Amino acid sequence: MERRTRENFLYVGGELVSRFGKPTLIILTFLVLGGGVMWGFQKIDTYLTPHFSVEQKSAGQAHASSAANEARITIPKIGVEAGIIFVESTDPKDFLQPLKNGVAHYPSALPGQKGASIILGHSAPPGWLGNFYDGVFSNLKELEQGDRILVSFNGESYVYKITGKVFLNRGQDIPAEAMGVNRSTLLLLSCWPPGINNKRIMIQAEIV
Repeated sequence: MERRTRENFLYVGGELVSRFGKPTLIILTFLVLGGGVMWGFQKIDTYLTPHFSVEQKSAGQAHASSAANEARITIPKIGVEAGIIFVESTDPKDFLQPLKNGVAHYPSALPGQKGASIILGHSAPPGWLGNFYDGVFSNLKELEQGDRILVSFNGESYVYKITGKVFLNRGQDIPAEAMGVNRSTLLLLSCWPPGINNKRIMIQAEIV
């Protein structure tokens, strides 16, 4: 996904030079030139679970209606409020534009339905100069068991209570036990550490 690379490079580079001297700027330049393409792509790759597909949805989990355009997620503890954009594809390219404008619903159960509703959002390192949605999920680590997530969808409001926090390796499947089919759950995923293509953080929540 497109980021304000030049502004961030100047910002981070200036911070490093002021603290550690010019050699660190040379190292940073090498890392950006050598890994820029991978860093840009990680904002999609690190979220998606390769072996989870649309076929794993139950027959009763229909596609989102036009009212889904008004779906929103609110996480009071970390000051997040964003539109939920429903993506019916599992192709990473199809998430590029939605994640510029909100968080993305990966093909899975719809909010309020039985099963896991998977929501993807970007994270960014401290001091990032991009837009809000570049770092909408940067503070997921601050969430604890019992904190609440509010979701409005299709004219209904749902309250989810956080039950767990898991760190997954890059490319690792979502654990089967998290994909429960007998209850309505919510899974929030983002890259970890924020903005780095290393692992994923997954917040688990159950409907109240």
